[in-house]
Amino acid sequence: MSLLVAASAFYGLAAHAQLEEVLVTAQKRTQSLQDVPMAVSAMSGEMMQKNGIETVADLSLHMPTLEVNTTTSPVSNIYRIRRLGNLANVPSVEPAVAIMVDGAFRGRPIFGAGDLFDVERIEVLRGPQSTLYGKNATAGVIAIHTAAPAEEFEWKAEMTAGKMDAGEDPSLFRFKGGISGPLTDTLRGSLGVSALNQDELMSDGLVARNGVSTNENERLAIRGQLAWDATDKLSMRGIFGNVEMDNIAGTGNDIFFDQSSILFQGIPGVLPPVLETAAALAVGETGQCGDNDPANYKGCHLQDVRTDVTAREFTLLIDYGFDNGWSLNSTTSWDWYEFSGAQNDVAQVSSSVLRYNPQQESESIQQELRLSSAGGEVLDWQVGAFYYKNKFFFGDKGKSPMFMSDVDSGNPLWEAILGIPWATPGQNGFLDGRQESEYIALFGQGTWNATDNFSVTAGLRWQEEDKDMSIDQAATGGVSVISALLSPVALGWTGGEDSRSASEVTWSISPQYNISDDSMVYATASHGFKSGGFDIGFGAAPADGREFEDEELMHYELGIKSELLDGNMRLAASVFYTDIENYQDPLFVGGQFVIRNAKSTELKGVELEGTALLSDRLTADFAISYVELEYDEYTEGGCFGQIPVGGVPNGTNGGCDLSGQTPGNAPRTKANLGLTWEDDVSWGTYYLGGNVAYTDDYKTTQSAHPDLEQDDYFWLTLRAGARWDRYEVVAWMDNATNEEVVTFAAPLSLVDSLGDQSFQTFLLAPRSYGLTFRVNY
Repeated sequence: MSLLVAASAFYGLAAHAQLEEVLVTAQKRTQSLQDVPMAVSAMSGEMMQKNGIETVADLSLHMPTLEVNTTTSPVSNIYRIRRLGNLANVPSVEPAVAIMVDGAFRGRPIFGAGDLFDVERIEVLRGPQSTLYGKNATAGVIAIHTAAPAEEFEWKAEMTAGKMDAGEDPSLFRFKGGISGPLTDTLRGSLGVSALNQDELMSDGLVARNGVSTNENERLAIRGQLAWDATDKLSMRGIFGNVEMDNIAGTGNDIFFDQSSILFQGIPGVLPPVLETAAALAVGETGQCGDNDPANYKGCHLQDVRTDVTAREFTLLIDYGFDNGWSLNSTTSWDWYEFSGAQNDVAQVSSSVLRYNPQQESESIQQELRLSSAGGEVLDWQVGAFYYKNKFFFGDKGKSPMFMSDVDSGNPLWEAILGIPWATPGQNGFLDGRQESEYIALFGQGTWNATDNFSVTAGLRWQEEDKDMSIDQAATGGVSVISALLSPVALGWTGGEDSRSASEVTWSISPQYNISDDSMVYATASHGFKSGGFDIGFGAAPADGREFEDEELMHYELGIKSELLDGNMRLAASVFYTDIENYQDPLFVGGQFVIRNAKSTELKGVELEGTALLSDRLTADFAISYVELEYDEYTEGGCFGQIPVGGVPNGTNGGCDLSGQTPGNAPRTKANLGLTWEDDVSWGTYYLGGNVAYTDDYKTTQSAHPDLEQDDYFWLTLRAGARWDRYEVVAWMDNATNEEVVTFAAPLSLVDSLGDQSFQTFLLAPRSYGLTFRVNY
């Protein structure tokens, strides 16, 4: 209400200006945002540039219902909408948030992880979208629409230089450029490029020997397009993208060592402790790591933690318009990525005891055909069919080892603590995990426009998905940590195969009523579905113990959308409730990631977002999201360190009863407020802007640990810029107050199974600041 009063006070100043209409394709038709009977947030490429939004993660600072976290690498990006989403550390678990790029489904997080360039707009569809979008859209959809080649020749370039307040004051450099325009009377083309070079965020904390700084980031992306207007009725558009990412770890990764653990205490006078402790100093030993702060960008890495990614995608869009106004749309697409990692100290004990080289490869093809009516009739409808096939490989198909011994693997002092060596001399561990999925769907949606003010939209989707998996794991040499991970002696199991099939009918219905020319209310009931699958990673679970179940949900929502003050304010509000059955929950148990199903999970909340033109020069953007997410019944949740802290053990696979608890990364309140002042002067235009995003406190882990929490915080972004002629310069600062924010915490990779309480954290970026220069022709 206070913002409404403020807007009213400024109303006279803004009497001659109005907010621009926002057009979206959330229902696969072009509509005004205010006419769509669902909760949708949208931002144009122009607005993203003004707000300094470089990635989808940056977008979440302006859309509190959206959250993006990165852990070890971009392939494990975690996307959440309304706090719902899946950890991506288990690569065979597909996300609950569907990524769509130019209408094509992308089943892996990597395709939403790069820099945004040549983007026309992004739409975030909140709540299950299982009718029109179908696969893996139980939490919602992030729809990225790139800009088509221009009608007239143009080119642009952007250069950014900045610094970051972490480690050894790393620098960052970014370049974006593009050219677009007609090639012939009917053919247009465009070519865009984006490059990033960021120095190491993490500084070296080793005290007994030299380590390395880490978390360097290099990215190079290219996108080329051709658009052909073959006839007045037939048009085609081909889009190809390629991205190369060379990251020394994906984000800030720090560690807290449990000093009560024998693993980190060491043996005074015999085995130096991991940490510099009083006991070690008493016998003249310094310890190996001089830092135990899990949020200060100071680590103890002997060598780089490196991840390299190559991703490619191609999409062909064909649109044909019939004489009666109907349209036939075809989307044909292919995507592929390859990931490789190298970690010298995967045990994270600041010692060269075990090397880990994970590899992934994924390839997908898809085809969608959709027939739509002309629109604007008593019954507007669309029907379609969708086919998708994916092949996914974890490991190098048995060609090279995933785990390898290192120089300190066979140290007898470590064996005295662990009971077995990390690895025997020259020992290697191999993993070949494969999953193939095939998905087919038929869908339709119609809108009955009963009167000028009342309509009902209903949709139905039949879908079937088959998945086949195989896993083969083995270790050379004798008994060790490697062999325990890859060929468990107690089980005598090293591989196997399994398959599953699931089919479901999902639906949605949304009545909509225009209570005035400027306000609309809607209600929605929908049924969502996400098929289960298999864990194909390393570990002791046999093939028939790696399956996880289908996720289903029922969703209910009420909403209102309004334009106020003669078009100077736009508001949207919604209240919702979602009941989820068999929520898919990846977690870390006994030295491996596993996927479990929470039998019943409840989500409920309320949201408000809007834009207000407070004067001819001052614009405000605001949003608030209040959500309660809770496990109603979950008896096999994660027990941190295999010790049921804060949970009740049930005796099954080390699980804890987390019923009644809140999952990780689910703050109750998130909000943002952005202000932009823009004014024309004799030489051009200048502008000032700021955005503050608030996040409530939240658990940083999926397990039962009661102490791993992030306090609430404010994230402040500031910008000042000027435009003249064809040029623009911007001074910017992100995370202006230099908040230290842990987005996710997890047990150390292997010592969790030893009952140790040490954990690793993944951090948001520190304060950064710099200058950006743009030129447009």
